[in-house]
Amino acid sequence: MDTTQQGGAELVIASNRGPVERRTGADGRVTVHRGAGGLIAVLGPALASHGGVWVAAALTDEDRVAARELRARGRLDAVDLPEGRIGVRLLDFDPGDFASYYRTISSELLWFLQHHLQPGGAPTTWDAGLRGHWDAYRRVNDAFATACAEAAAPGATVLLQDYHLTLAARRLRELRPDLRSAHCTMTPWADPEHFAALPDDVRRELVSGLLGADLVCFLVPRWAEAFMSCCEQLGLRVDRARRAVRGPDRRWSRVRCFPVGVDAASLRSRAGAPDVADHERQLSALTRDARLVVRVDRMEPSKNIVRGLDAYALFLEQHPEQHGSVVHFVLAYASRGELAAYRDLAAQVGLLAEDINRRFGTADWQPVVLETRNDFGRGLAAMALADVMVVNPVRDGMNLVAKEAAVLGRRDPALVLSRHAGAADDLADGCTLVDPFDVRQLADAIAESLALPRTERTVRLERLRKGAVALPPGQWLAEVLAALAQEDRTRE
Repeated sequence: MDTTQQGGAELVIASNRGPVERRTGADGRVTVHRGAGGLIAVLGPALASHGGVWVAAALTDEDRVAARELRARGRLDAVDLPEGRIGVRLLDFDPGDFASYYRTISSELLWFLQHHLQPGGAPTTWDAGLRGHWDAYRRVNDAFATACAEAAAPGATVLLQDYHLTLAARRLRELRPDLRSAHCTMTPWADPEHFAALPDDVRRELVSGLLGADLVCFLVPRWAEAFMSCCEQLGLRVDRARRAVRGPDRRWSRVRCFPVGVDAASLRSRAGAPDVADHERQLSALTRDARLVVRVDRMEPSKNIVRGLDAYALFLEQHPEQHGSVVHFVLAYASRGELAAYRDLAAQVGLLAEDINRRFGTADWQPVVLETRNDFGRGLAAMALADVMVVNPVRDGMNLVAKEAAVLGRRDPALVLSRHAGAADDLADGCTLVDPFDVRQLADAIAESLALPRTERTVRLERLRKGAVALPPGQWLAEVLAALAQEDRTRE
């Protein structure tokens, strides 16, 4: 793959996971694949539309080999996305440090905290061992800050992403005070009562790290409000009229919301590819003439897949007349398989799907089709053919699947959406909102959605599409950059 000289970028984006990753196929060849997750869907097109460098961790063995080779030659990887070419700087970390940073702190502690879930088997006593993991988390954040400082041109802009890099902005400001920076949290932010579960010094370091940025960005106002309340809990001054917080260094940072949408043209172009058409044919052959209730998620606790399946089973109990005419297609691709909580969830979901099929299925009707392989094209095909989309996370920063389904759906799909998803702020007037913990309410919503007249479905879908595309990735990035520029003018 072609490379490009490192350094001097006017825009640098940093996140744990990069836009692509290398894997070795069955034929022994190393190939490049698009990274998974909503963050990639947002930032890949956005960075390609503006040009720049993406700093990310090397996550596969193949990535780590490439990172060492490119670093030795002082070069960046040049990666071609569908939306254009970007430069990528991969960071190769000490395995022990990376495990502490990613698994123990980011995945088992911070992610569960922000989603108001019990830590997934993580230790909750802040003893010397957990403090050691926290030290490693700090070292990795420092390394990200250093890489961004090296890649950025004088006066450049750096965007730091998500809960993995909460400390990096403070270190970046120490290294390169000339840079403008924003930290963008793509998850929810914990309410003060949940945030208080962390030790006082850890809470202060987290908040201080974020306030090293000029802008602290969230996806919807309720997450920004929760962050400001946590700052108040720590005794920091919050000016809600200006939506600003004064950090421990007495410097003000603005708190802003940018509710990202989807790029309809890019998404429809990808959905028109041959692999998606193949998946549509396979799915149609599998489900025959049945109406499709679809969900497309990562296999993770916040997505609430178990309650979703329980609700579908209850729907089948209550509506025997629907037997044979409805299929629930569940694409729940594997995620964080190194964590016991995720492995246990995958096993539970598999057993529950088998139980529903055993209880209700017939020789020629399988009520649930469960697919756990990660295939972006298959997910697009399922959304295109959906009659009902179920998106019921217990908590979600945004959830772009709800928006993607609105853009791609060809059967005027009805959307059943958790009120605790950030996307509910943009899509409420076109969907059925549910309490993600109420299985009966979700079962009723599935039945009501299937019964909606076509005229009502069409009206709702028009509203959904308007909300889904309101701030596509390129415009999202443009608005973040414009807000940073405005902050520069304000401080002059």
